[in-house]
Amino acid sequence: MTVATATAPAALSQLTKGVERRVLSNGMTVLTKEVHANPIVSAMIWYRVGARNEPAGQTGLSHFLEHMMFKGTHRLKKGEIDLMTLANGGRSNAFTWLDFTAYYFTFAADRWEVALDIESDRIRNASFDPDEFDSEKQVVLEELQMGLDSPFDVLETEVWATAFRQHPYHAPTIGWREDVENLTVGQMKDYYDRYYQPNNATIVLVGDFETERAVARIEELFGRMPAGPEIVQPHAVEPPQRGEKRVTVRKSTPLERLMMAYHVPEVAHEDSYALHVASMILSHGRTSRLYQRLQEKDESVTFANASYSEHIDPSLFLLQAEVKPGYTLDAVEAALTEEVERLGNEPLPAAELAKAKRQTEAQFVLGNEDALNQAILLGEYETIAFRESVPEAARGYRYLDAYLDRVRSVTAEDIQRIVKSYLRRDNRTVGQLVNAVEFEAVAEAV
Repeated sequence: MTVATATAPAALSQLTKGVERRVLSNGMTVLTKEVHANPIVSAMIWYRVGARNEPAGQTGLSHFLEHMMFKGTHRLKKGEIDLMTLANGGRSNAFTWLDFTAYYFTFAADRWEVALDIESDRIRNASFDPDEFDSEKQVVLEELQMGLDSPFDVLETEVWATAFRQHPYHAPTIGWREDVENLTVGQMKDYYDRYYQPNNATIVLVGDFETERAVARIEELFGRMPAGPEIVQPHAVEPPQRGEKRVTVRKSTPLERLMMAYHVPEVAHEDSYALHVASMILSHGRTSRLYQRLQEKDESVTFANASYSEHIDPSLFLLQAEVKPGYTLDAVEAALTEEVERLGNEPLPAAELAKAKRQTEAQFVLGNEDALNQAILLGEYETIAFRESVPEAARGYRYLDAYLDRVRSVTAEDIQRIVKSYLRRDNRTVGQLVNAVEFEAVAEAV
């Protein structure tokens, strides 16, 4: 039996307009949004499990499991999931991050129920054939090595690992190589049985379908499944950072890189909205402060940007830059620091703030007009903004309304306050990726 939630308040944006939320008796959440502009449907299933949930010594398990979910079930043998998708003119993929794993399909409106058929099978019936497991492990290890070969990926990995000493955000989503090499089928099956359960999943449908018919089909396929064991969320709190941390990565590279990471709050925290606007002021477009300072005035970088991605737990506000030949990492770091601190110490012009708020809203709305991107947004925030500490008006997919409303209310004083509170030198980790050849030459000279 489907249990509907209380009537939600009126939507504040087109992203949430028409969304209906139901919870099945086994705890599975269902979000539906009819969009009849085009005859397509995007169907997703989200699991509240990612790198954050992995036991010590088993990093990379969530991502590896995502790979194995395409390798067959007891009913659908190897290759049949992809064959069913292609035969019906659809496309599919999946992604894993710190807090979640998600699978998506896009089909024509008369064939989209194929997605439900596949997901209702592999949610509990993945086969984990040992030979397939061993073969796919090599694929994952090759993907991991590609990340180690990428200058920014390897720098980001080291910065996150240095910034977090206790919280599981310390480990990369793809895992540490030594852990991945030693993962077993038994560990994966235990992890799957714990987290791939209807009470830890959200189905999201956006597109050209009839809601009641779709919900009835979901109820038929998923509603009879028993709820899994109660999901106990990891309780890990990163202690306050009490001084700047620094990490140097040595790697052969024609262009050296810099990353600065500041500890900042979790999703839906009252200060998170101003942090989004601050990232726009610093690095969105040619009139942004970092572009004007480092690319126009100093001409010292190929690019510089600021970004803030929210997570279930407090995460990082990142500044990144790629240094041109002839310029030093220390000089670029000093310029980035100066621009951040200037934002906190000098009055913010009203026109600059208004522009950044418009850009924040436009990027959020205009970049998510198609069905799949809307399904991704709805599912992501239903998955990460779930705690009781999140204000009810911003909980779950309703965060999308709260976000736009709160961004519009950000003041110049808010920007100064959050910069001084969070974007402090004592609260940051600085990572420099240095050309290994030059480092070796200096070492030999000494």
